[in-house]
Amino acid sequence: MDFKLSQEQQLLCDEARKLSVEVFKDRAARWDAGSEVPWDNIKILAKQGYFGLLIPEQYGGTGGSIMDLVLVLEQFAWSCCSTALYVFSSNVHANRIAQLGDERQRTQYLPGIASGKVLPAHGMSEPQAGSDAKRMRTSATLSGGSYLVNGGKCWISRGAVAQLFLIDVVFKDGEQREHGMLLIERDTPGFKTGKVEPLMGHRGSPSTELIFTDCRVPQENRMAGGNMQAALTAMSLSRCANAAMALGAAQRAYDEAVEYVQQREAFGKHLSDFQGLRWMVAEMQIKLEAARLLIYRAATNATEGFPSAMEAAIAKAYVNEAALSVASDAMQLFGANGLSTSFPMERIYRDIRAFGIAGGTSQIQKNLIARTAIGRRKY
Repeated sequence: MDFKLSQEQQLLCDEARKLSVEVFKDRAARWDAGSEVPWDNIKILAKQGYFGLLIPEQYGGTGGSIMDLVLVLEQFAWSCCSTALYVFSSNVHANRIAQLGDERQRTQYLPGIASGKVLPAHGMSEPQAGSDAKRMRTSATLSGGSYLVNGGKCWISRGAVAQLFLIDVVFKDGEQREHGMLLIERDTPGFKTGKVEPLMGHRGSPSTELIFTDCRVPQENRMAGGNMQAALTAMSLSRCANAAMALGAAQRAYDEAVEYVQQREAFGKHLSDFQGLRWMVAEMQIKLEAARLLIYRAATNATEGFPSAMEAAIAKAYVNEAALSVASDAMQLFGANGLSTSFPMERIYRDIRAFGIAGGTSQIQKNLIARTAIGRRKY
């Protein structure tokens, strides 16, 4: 068992780190303060091929691995979570199309995503159906060679700017009901976006409602492999990538805190000389290293396009909570400065807190883990 990155992976990581530190770091507060989409960063990422990491080469991508993706997400989230989220969505949703779509869908949509010309978004959550996907009500009824979609989605990340939507629906054909997924383009008649939610974190990634009113979608836009079980399996990649971004942000909080305690003085000593604070730093480091190993395990063990549901759930549950703990301790070490918008601590804390809700809460992950370990509870 080798825990070292390959030469190619280390180069990929170093290049992403350089871009993150030299370009994205100083812009992050601006995107957050104004709830602005980081378009300048998106253009750079598209030009350098980061939106096509998981897309096969024949469709314009680089054919990289899930491990490649988590490495760069960690680096980009270190400076700007809003920016990292666009790399996340392009690769994760493109991977859904690559793994669960047909050849026509791959040929039509993947090159645009790889180039950054098409930003994708995934629509599952509904007002009455967040984690409880079986209560989903958005329907697609077969009508004359196409589907009429009716219903609504909420809390759809990057929904305000995406051009392509992977929408979970209930297909209706007579008396039959089946969960599945449709590819819906933004300009499809009968489809519109609703209000943009003011968010605590991830402010450069606008979350919005999606509204479908007799939205007519070609029948060939139904994803052949997009049934409920496949959709839930695909969530394992989202969860692994989510954890990587939370880790990157927490690493930034740790790095800032370590530098701060080495410079700040109190009672005639540097803060780093107080044993209680030194132990806080040590515990933060332990959590970060454990988090990184869990993510890397899930990523390197991934087969058939997705990580193990169990390993991804363990990684997300632990990392989301560990990252928030690290960010909280970092704020404590900064004292009153941790609450100031002149320092990045409060922004990092807000962004990390959002990761613990997005993609399935920690409680949902623990339900999945327990169900695998001891079976499903029967009522």
